[in-house]
Amino acid sequence: MTSPPDPQWWVIYHEPTPVEMAIIAVEPPPSDDAAHDKRCAELEASGQHAFVIAAPDQDAAGEIAGRVWAEELVTNPARLATANAYLAANRRPN
Repeated sequence: MTSPPDPQWWVIYHEPTPVEMAIIAVEPPPSDDAAHDKRCAELEASGQHAFVIAAPDQDAAGEIAGRVWAEELVTNPARLATANAYLAANRRPN
């Protein structure tokens, strides 16, 4: 017997800088197409993003999203270049 699949969660986040990700909320996905479109428009208007994560609970979904974001940062050449440029420009002398 197989167990039911993990529920999906929307992990809402923003990027205060090219090297930071801040989770705003972890919530169930919208219930229908109209709610989905409305929520996507709200996120776009506020400069926020969402990962859709299958996980047993909200905490696990947030942890997975953080790992996905970090992996994307280091494996995407354009994002990594932007992050490195940000760090170089904001490096403080010791």
